[in-house]
Amino acid sequence: MVGLARVSPGLARVHASTILQGPADAGLLDSSWLSPALAEMGRGRRLARHRLCMSMSAPDLVTGEFSGPANLSSDGWPAEVQLEVAQALGLPPQEVNFDFHSEPGNVDGGVRLRWAGCPRLRVSEYQRWSAGAGWQLVSVEPASDAAQRAANALVGGLPRLLQQAPQDWQFRLNLEREPMKSDGAGQQASRTAAGLLEALATPVGPRLVAAGLALKAWL
Repeated sequence: MVGLARVSPGLARVHASTILQGPADAGLLDSSWLSPALAEMGRGRRLARHRLCMSMSAPDLVTGEFSGPANLSSDGWPAEVQLEVAQALGLPPQEVNFDFHSEPGNVDGGVRLRWAGCPRLRVSEYQRWSAGAGWQLVSVEPASDAAQRAANALVGGLPRLLQQAPQDWQFRLNLEREPMKSDGAGQQASRTAAGLLEALATPVGPRLVAAGLALKAWL
């Protein structure tokens, strides 16, 4: 878990970093230990309720793309994505949470949506545990998205990950969200993705993800 502190209008630094480790006898799906752990983290902070962003990974979280015809109204996008997520998780549509954003379409102008989803029950559990500890869960997203956000904002770029201790990382706060590159932007995007995968495989990878989640809580 990483917390950020503002050092200037457009810059934040790491001011807290810790590993929240569940008890050895906690089941895979039992995260109730998060509530006392978060309460301990929030003790002594000035805010009445802290903002919290979390990441999930498979099998709790699924990702994918939806492609549709150019004449598919944007009003129908949520229903299409909800069905895709429900099918991927093997759950009824009303039992899933999801989010999506549009990407550049195909050459024929068709709709392309990148989506992520998870069981609604898991999100409700996280909300209950965090609220009981004085935290407000504002977002759940794929770990890869959080890592990408942190890498984009990290002052000095990915090379800084191994050159600086995590407590010395600084992040730009004024980055606008950029849409995914089109297929023609190729090589640079591929190099960036490869560098990010390498970074995630190092010991600082989890802290990079946590920093990206902290950034989302700020932005």
